[in-house]
Amino acid sequence: MTTRRTTFGLALAGLLAASVSVAAPLRSSVGVETASAPNGTAPEVRQALRLAVAQHLAASGIAGELDGYSLSPSLLQLRRYVDPGQKRTKFVCVVALTVQNEAREVVGEIRGSAATLGASPLEAVDAAAHSAVLRVADSLAELKARSSTKRWARR
Repeated sequence: MTTRRTTFGLALAGLLAASVSVAAPLRSSVGVETASAPNGTAPEVRQALRLAVAQHLAASGIAGELDGYSLSPSLLQLRRYVDPGQKRTKFVCVVALTVQNEAREVVGEIRGSAATLGASPLEAVDAAAHSAVLRVADSLAELKARSSTKRWARR
């Protein structure tokens, strides 16, 4: 059973990589950097996170608005749960996107999370990445509003 799920997960990662390579490439100067994750995380999960962020960013149509910024995805949590009395596995995933400007200064962090029931860990990573990318447009608008008021700090 574990071998079957691992095979499915690797196949899903391959399909995700193939779909990103077939899709229109990002033509803006926004960069999605290599994903970071806790020690012991499989390289396939890191790659899947980076590719998922790039794919969802391209699909959202806001990549052009991020001109001059870079995104650094991080896997904060990927846990497997089986609730009492249940047979299906639930994966909970939390990711963060750190936004950096051209001077490599951190200007924001966006988090996304997802819980999937009966899915693979890579599907949970994809859903959490999608959740984070959905918040990028709002965060960018707030960032631009803050910079236009020329305040040093705002809480």
